[in-house]
Amino acid sequence: MQIHWYQLLFQIINFGVLIFVLNKFLYGPIVKIIDQRNKKIQDGIKAAEKSMEEKASLGEFKKKIQLKAEKEATEILNKARKQANEQSKQMVVESKEEAQTVVQKEFDNLKEKLKDEEAKMKNRIGNLVVDMTTKVLEESLSVTAQHKVIDRELKALEKTKVK
Repeated sequence: MQIHWYQLLFQIINFGVLIFVLNKFLYGPIVKIIDQRNKKIQDGIKAAEKSMEEKASLGEFKKKIQLKAEKEATEILNKARKQANEQSKQMVVESKEEAQTVVQKEFDNLKEKLKDEEAKMKNRIGNLVVDMTTKVLEESLSVTAQHKVIDRELKALEKTKVK
């Protein structure tokens, strides 16, 4: 199994971009909303306590406000979590699709390069065959001369094959 460093680097960069986008546009605003809501809840509780100290008869009213605030906070947290999960799933799907298109493009590029190299190799082999045939025909005086030429050309072909 071969490690493709450029793919690994690309995936690391994609992951960094994903983390940055999630922190910037998802986690930050949600935390801000939650903090604002918590501050409002705390302000409501403080106001209820002050009014309870002033008037003991408002105890039931305070309990109702606290329950309502807790329910709203829970609903907001649940909504925020649900929205965060949906957005993160969508971002993961989009990242996978983008990665698949990049991989497919690279695969297509490599296929095209392979075809080009095959065509070059066929052309080279054809030229070597023509050159060998020409030399054999030029020196076709005797059978021993033909064998010498064939052996010499085969050795030259092996050298080019090794390179």
